[in-house]
Amino acid sequence: MKKLLFAIVLFLAFHQGNSQKIDKAKMQATYDAIKAAGIRHPDFVMAQCMQETGNLNCKKCCLRYNNLFGFYIKGNKCKKFNSDEECIAYYKTWQDKRYDKWRAKHPKADYYHFLKHVKYATGDKYTGELKPKVAWVRKHLQL
Repeated sequence: MKKLLFAIVLFLAFHQGNSQKIDKAKMQATYDAIKAAGIRHPDFVMAQCMQETGNLNCKKCCLRYNNLFGFYIKGNKCKKFNSDEECIAYYKTWQDKRYDKWRAKHPKADYYHFLKHVKYATGDKYTGELKPKVAWVRKHLQL
């Protein structure tokens, strides 16, 4: 019985690890597109993309609509984009509408604070989930 339980635990740990695989080339291409669009704090924004899309692998999230950042519209539905590039351009416009006004009021605050302020992040849990992803981006991608 102990061996069976141990085998199940090993299987689940192995399966969970494999489901979290990251395609570094795909991540780099997406990061490069974010950066090329002129989006501020591209490392944070790439981490948001990772969070919202399960490392660009999810099947049941907004990614199926080329929505890299989990934007929603009325009725709690995923906003649909024709391409990843269109979604990235939307993020740039979204950020530009809010960022300078926020920065003027909070010159020393970080991007985590910005995301909370504009209600993109609903609380500290999101910040806690984003921090290791920002660290991964800074360590593994060419900035």
